[in-house]
Amino acid sequence: MPQYNAQTTAEEVANDCRASIANKTILVTGVTLGSLGAGFATAIANYAPSLIILAARDVTKAQQTAMEISIINSSVKTRILQLDLGSQFQIREAAKEVLEYEEHIDVLVNNAGVMAPPFSLTQDGVESQFGINHIGHFLFTNLIMSKLVTPGKSSRVVNISSDGHRLGPIRFDDWNFDVSWMHWDGIRENKD
Repeated sequence: MPQYNAQTTAEEVANDCRASIANKTILVTGVTLGSLGAGFATAIANYAPSLIILAARDVTKAQQTAMEISIINSSVKTRILQLDLGSQFQIREAAKEVLEYEEHIDVLVNNAGVMAPPFSLTQDGVESQFGINHIGHFLFTNLIMSKLVTPGKSSRVVNISSDGHRLGPIRFDDWNFDVSWMHWDGIRENKD
């Protein structure tokens, strides 16, 4: 296997992995043009996946990525999936749709995320960065597990993350920042 480094391009990796891409159904979250997810989806397009499912909160942005894929390789089928990782209700709706798909999901790339937004909560009351980047993907992956774990077939789940976890641990006793804390924008008062 080749050695990859910071100068390795997505196209080089996709070319090396072409046998693992060909004829596969691949679901990618967070596919706005210019994002890592869209970069991944467009990089693999030349290597004959059978279907790329583009999951995004904003379907218009996913459609733009689908158009880019069709320019790269018009024979690659794409499908748009609305997936808002900030809403557990909508995650469940998206998962129901995936469970109705005929295809087995060969690769799930959990890529969508937000980085250092102003403090806010998801629709379900979870701090947004933790809720979207971690809880949302965890819930979605578990809800579609029957599309990933099928007798006689294999799947991969790829979770994209930053190196940010090295800056500090998850505070399991205060994961929603309910206790006073220093935020990038100043001090947030205790909710009580």
